[in-house]
Amino acid sequence: MQQLWRSLLLLLGVAIVSLSLAACGGARVDVSPGSSVQGNSATVGANPSVKTTTTSEKSTISFTANGGVNGSYTIESALTASKLRHGHKEFTIDLAQGEKSIFIAFYGYEGPGTYTLTNGVNGGDIRIDLGKNVGTWDLALEHASSCTLVVTSDQPGQLTGINRMQGRFSCQLLPAYTAHHPQDALKVTDGRFDVLIIVES
Repeated sequence: MQQLWRSLLLLLGVAIVSLSLAACGGARVDVSPGSSVQGNSATVGANPSVKTTTTSEKSTISFTANGGVNGSYTIESALTASKLRHGHKEFTIDLAQGEKSIFIAFYGYEGPGTYTLTNGVNGGDIRIDLGKNVGTWDLALEHASSCTLVVTSDQPGQLTGINRMQGRFSCQLLPAYTAHHPQDALKVTDGRFDVLIIVES
């Protein structure tokens, strides 16, 4: 469990550094409606295998939350950090906008279909962070809990090696991670994603 947390925190740190490097390295990251982003890629830190890409297309995730917080949320970005790796079996959606971020991961992806994400079974995780003053919720905190992920489309995108993936997700229970809402788990409904995902191997 502690190893998983270290990995997740490292991945979150990589995503934050990636955003910073993209902003400082000449990529124009602008997620306002009708905007465009110049193509660019960034290598994070000393690890050349960790790369992100910005494109003229955006990735978007939206969902409705009830419990610890109530409301509808949308996260969108032109920075592509989501990946399919290890023979396309390792599935990771990683999207951030400002203080909001969402991370969805599991092992065993086989193309469009319905998947049950359970941390103790397939490493399944959905982590939603709505900012330091709102809260964070994480499936990995409860090994028996599960979320449902449905991939409806996984097609090659406009750029070589980057697919466009669409689908939906829901969670009956995401345990709270922060002290702000220690008892208030989150129920996630009407989750939808339309993301660019890097196909590494």
